[in-house]
Amino acid sequence: MKKFFVIITGLLLSYTGLSQPCLHEGRGFYSQEDIDRFHEYYPNCNEIQGDVIISGSDITNLYGLNGVIAIDGYLDIAHTERLSSLSGLDSLVNIGGHLGIYSNLALMDLQGMNRLISIGANFEIFDNPVLSSLKGFDTLANIARDVWIASNPSLVRLAGLKNLDSIGGMLQINNNNSLKNLAELAKLTDMGGELIIYSNHSLNTLHGIDSIHAGTISALYIYDNDTLSFCDVFSLCRYFEIPWANITIYNNRIGCNSRSEVKAGCDTSGVENLAVETSLLIYPNPAFNNITIETSEQSPHLGLSVFDVNGQELLSRKINHHLTNIEISYLPKGIYFIRLIETRKLIKE
Repeated sequence: MKKFFVIITGLLLSYTGLSQPCLHEGRGFYSQEDIDRFHEYYPNCNEIQGDVIISGSDITNLYGLNGVIAIDGYLDIAHTERLSSLSGLDSLVNIGGHLGIYSNLALMDLQGMNRLISIGANFEIFDNPVLSSLKGFDTLANIARDVWIASNPSLVRLAGLKNLDSIGGMLQINNNNSLKNLAELAKLTDMGGELIIYSNHSLNTLHGIDSIHAGTISALYIYDNDTLSFCDVFSLCRYFEIPWANITIYNNRIGCNSRSEVKAGCDTSGVENLAVETSLLIYPNPAFNNITIETSEQSPHLGLSVFDVNGQELLSRKINHHLTNIEISYLPKGIYFIRLIETRKLIKE
């Protein structure tokens, strides 16, 4: 990779007014009757202030919970035998604590949570034997802490996470033996912890996590994915350039079987080849309020990152046009680095 220096000097809360808080101590639903009689026992209750557990062998649907728009504590849906969807939670907008969905023998997708926007803690979904997709979470944009998707043997796609853009903690995906790709994570840009991908035996590419800002990954672990050969995606190639990057890669298919193989892929194909013959200008230089990135009209889509002198990524975006204007007025005077395959010196006054 050629490098050059750039020197720069110079709706979520809408439910609150309509809600009727209740059940500060939380509530467990352990039978279909518990769910069906919820509004009879708690009329006008649409914001549950405590934790909610849904678990029972005879539960077939959640329609009795229709109208609940917020759960301030956590929500666990676990150990059900006949529940095939989450229909009935259609009004739910926010979960203040974690969301756990595990050991549901008949759950095929997550249809029914199609208004949920945020989860206030961890999102854990594991040991659901017939779950084939995460479809139903199409409005989910933010998860405040860790995401763990594990041991769902029928899970083929992450459909349902197409609008997820930030994770506050780690992202771990493991032991999903039918999972083929991560394409539905294309909008994910920020995370706050480790990226861990292992023992997904049908996964052959990491395309889909291309947009994650490298500076938000604290460590990278990729191993025991039998068919995984394409790991040189843009986000990981950027992470490889961070001097203190913590990277563990082994026992995948050739092409993604070691750190050196992935680095070679970044250097010789994919991300690197996009800009081999790219004509690149950055001006004005020195700059004050804005800079312009100019590429040749024949250039493909490129990615741009701005780092400070400590290697912290401050900005990441895709370059899709011949001319791209970027505001830099908020940056303090000093030296920064722009990476767009190459890096050039830029002075901000």
